[in-house]
Amino acid sequence: MRIRKVEAIPFAVPIRNFADAYTGFTTSNAVLVKIHSEDNTIGYGEACAWEREFYGETWESVSSTIEKYIAPKIIGQNIFSVNRIMAIIDANLAKVTCVKEGIDLALHDLVGKTLNTPVYNLLGGCFREEIAIASEIGIDTPAAMAEQALDVVQLGIKVIKIKGSNDVGLDIERIKTVREAVGDEIGLRLDPNAAWTTIGTIKAMREVEGCNLQLLEQPIPSWDLKGMAHIRNSIGIPLMADESIWTPQDVIKIAEYGAADIINIKIAKSCGLALAKKIEAVSESVGLPCIVGTEIEPGFSLIAKLHLASSMKIHPLASEFTELSLLKANILNHEINIKDGCVKVPDGPGFGVELDESIFESVIIK
Repeated sequence: MRIRKVEAIPFAVPIRNFADAYTGFTTSNAVLVKIHSEDNTIGYGEACAWEREFYGETWESVSSTIEKYIAPKIIGQNIFSVNRIMAIIDANLAKVTCVKEGIDLALHDLVGKTLNTPVYNLLGGCFREEIAIASEIGIDTPAAMAEQALDVVQLGIKVIKIKGSNDVGLDIERIKTVREAVGDEIGLRLDPNAAWTTIGTIKAMREVEGCNLQLLEQPIPSWDLKGMAHIRNSIGIPLMADESIWTPQDVIKIAEYGAADIINIKIAKSCGLALAKKIEAVSESVGLPCIVGTEIEPGFSLIAKLHLASSMKIHPLASEFTELSLLKANILNHEINIKDGCVKVPDGPGFGVELDESIFESVIIK
């Protein structure tokens, strides 16, 4: 079975206002990727395009790259040769991880549908049918973030990640205010998105020792693994790497430096699911557990994350699905319900969901 056609459609789903250390957002921007096989089966994927400040990719660059540089290379390829297809793309295009994410996801959905099996089976099988989830709250005043946190808890989510800024003192106040608002039963994480310094991080963690943080995520720049190791050896909570992780080789460097306790895998950074599983495998081999991270995915990429988390052998903490607390529209024909802090993994062929054309039409970028 071969690829007959590839489409790229930019769209944006409105979200509740959200800000991190890079920028602020009112929409989750993506490019829908549709790969058609010879028997007219369609595989759906999504390429993240919402944070050009971090990824350097946009609606326009993702769409044009897929249409002009990828589609001509992969039309006619066997749909089951996912690794070969991704290798062809890698040989022709460096970086552009979001572009590759869209293709990878659509291929997995297409293969799953063709074989009449869920994507998690293509990833090695299902370890869990429900995924424990966490949600971020964006940068705002301490009081406003406490209100956001209470809203998240009302949704049934039991783990919250506070976004930090370059104002460490105000971030300390935010942490203490949110902890006081949600109580001790809710898991609390902190993510300054690499906006802090090594010494500032160590001082801040001492200031918030009574807040019982579940983990600290990437407080300093991605390249500073020596600084990450110093932080890890100086604080009493687990340190998670995010910005430092793009490839399996990055995990090896983290392990060599002793620069993290846990790995955050984001499918927009790992070019989709195939490389994400390699990152997971290398992480397991060096004794580092993983979770799946969030980029406020609007649709099929959200579901892809559930399948990835389902397939992980070691999944010690909640994976991140901030999108479930922010999205104002659902472009899928599948209702996602949060129950006791968890979300069920769809078990139909492919990703187990389809596009709701009536909703999608309203969010297409003309």
